[in-house]
Amino acid sequence: MKGFRFTIPYGWVLGCLTPIWGYVIFESTTGNLAYINFSRGVVNLLFYYLLYGLVYLCINCFRIAMIGTTVVLYGIAVVDYYVLQFRGNPLMLPQDLFAWRTAAAVLPNYRIEVSRSVVLGGVVLFLVVFLLLHIRVEKLSWRRRGIFAGIYLLSGAVWLTAFYKYDVKLPLADIDDDIFWWSVPSSYQNFGYATSTAILLKFMVFEKPEGYSLATVEEVSREISYESRPVSATTPENILVIMNESLADMRVIHDFETNQEFFPFINSLEENTMKGQLFVQVFGGGTSNTEYEVLTGNSMSFLPYVISAYQPYCRENEYGLVSTLNSQGYTTVAMHPEASSNWNRKVVYGYMGFDEFISKSGYHYPDIDMLREYASDRGNYDRLIERYEEKAPGEKFFVFNVTMQNHGGYEGAFDNFQEEIQLTGEWAGYPQTDRYLSLMKESDQAFAYLLDYFSQVEEPTMIVMFGDHQASVETEFYEKLYGKPLEELTAQEADMQYVTPLIIWTNYEMEERAIGQMSANYLGSLILELANLEMSAYNEFLLDTWQDVPVLGKNGYYLADGTYVSWSDKGERPEALQSYQILEYNYVVDYKNRQDALFVIAP
Repeated sequence: MKGFRFTIPYGWVLGCLTPIWGYVIFESTTGNLAYINFSRGVVNLLFYYLLYGLVYLCINCFRIAMIGTTVVLYGIAVVDYYVLQFRGNPLMLPQDLFAWRTAAAVLPNYRIEVSRSVVLGGVVLFLVVFLLLHIRVEKLSWRRRGIFAGIYLLSGAVWLTAFYKYDVKLPLADIDDDIFWWSVPSSYQNFGYATSTAILLKFMVFEKPEGYSLATVEEVSREISYESRPVSATTPENILVIMNESLADMRVIHDFETNQEFFPFINSLEENTMKGQLFVQVFGGGTSNTEYEVLTGNSMSFLPYVISAYQPYCRENEYGLVSTLNSQGYTTVAMHPEASSNWNRKVVYGYMGFDEFISKSGYHYPDIDMLREYASDRGNYDRLIERYEEKAPGEKFFVFNVTMQNHGGYEGAFDNFQEEIQLTGEWAGYPQTDRYLSLMKESDQAFAYLLDYFSQVEEPTMIVMFGDHQASVETEFYEKLYGKPLEELTAQEADMQYVTPLIIWTNYEMEERAIGQMSANYLGSLILELANLEMSAYNEFLLDTWQDVPVLGKNGYYLADGTYVSWSDKGERPEALQSYQILEYNYVVDYKNRQDALFVIAP
């Protein structure tokens, strides 16, 4: 094999072709290559020339730079392919790097199957590497090497300038960054990974709201005049908030047929019960962002696009629901039957002021009841009840419990999981959805078990349960629900994939009030109001804003009269949203000048 080499006339010819091969390998592995038109492909190629040029300049070895960069690109493409299959969204760099521990913890529960696109990309990679290893490339002088690398960098400079220095659309490639939000997978598919990532990074820049100043913050705070409307004179001694993993009812998009009802108990609840539709900002994953909105009152709509707000935006003295309850004498406990490092919870929960965090090590494995390879909702509630029974008489008790039973990975069957629910009629034929809906039935039964226990408890108790996001089951099932491909959805239609159930129940008399639609950022404040507890000025502002703008969704917002407005609409936004953005910027970004009095209850 050593003698199997041949010389080409000019080494730079090979160098000019390698970024093209890298692009083909990457996008064929992800499965996107056939969907990217020629002009968009050219725009993506500019990035690949920039990347290869930078690596070549840094390493100063042509063969290693070309081979190493191509191999790494293939590895990223493989990860992107499987992340998309499991989560429903592509790999988003650099944000997903922060979540690698969480991904590693749940990966064993997914079934990885070798796909045609991954094999195809691997074959092309092998051929390219073989060619690079067996072509004798003449050594370039420093002058020619500089020219060679300069061509790469000039291409990249054009690409970067188009995206970042100027707020332009690229008519040649028909690229408009407004398409990015309500169909992330189709955006990556049609516009290419490099272009889509560039748009993502552009939106990660945290810009100061128009008109922001400390004087404006003070002016907004002076205008807060919300009058609380408690539903009971009783203040619960126990407040149990359950964020149920992937709990959802896709019938909010379109009704479908099953062999039996999967939420019989939840649907039957009426007495001392409130129900609503909770709009969240994530689909198929990104649990911590729903947590963040509920526990802080901040909206992801005003933050740069991030995989998890728990990494960049949480720090010491993170005011919110936990600190407000702490100041009113509640013992605050976080519970999650998985690793405390997931989504950086161990650190963030400390910042929020939780007195205790019971994670996987405190859940009595392997004796806990399991479903598939996760703690079941029933087993999780047993541990919650056990912790409740340990509290002192008269101790006020708050729990924020994140379940795990319904986590993604619906591809295979398990001996300890009986699948009771099946789609029927024209809806049959989606095995992942059948398994998922069977898990919903298990969650429904476990919730009945929890409420039965606390209905016999004398201490006033409020239980709040909601889903963190909808599940990433077959894309074809969602397209059947909508009656069209996902990339053809309007922003309002796409937002229905971000709706989960919200149930509030008490074991004492409570005035029943229709919650209707609300986004997760308002829920923490609503809990305080319903519990007849003191609230911060920020909580009051949020409840006041809820009356005017009840939903801040992923792709748009709803006004009180039901009007839907897309975030891409360039018209003037309601004054309440402008004020909200100003207060949130003061809370999250302008940390040194944060007006603490807004976010804590008055002494």
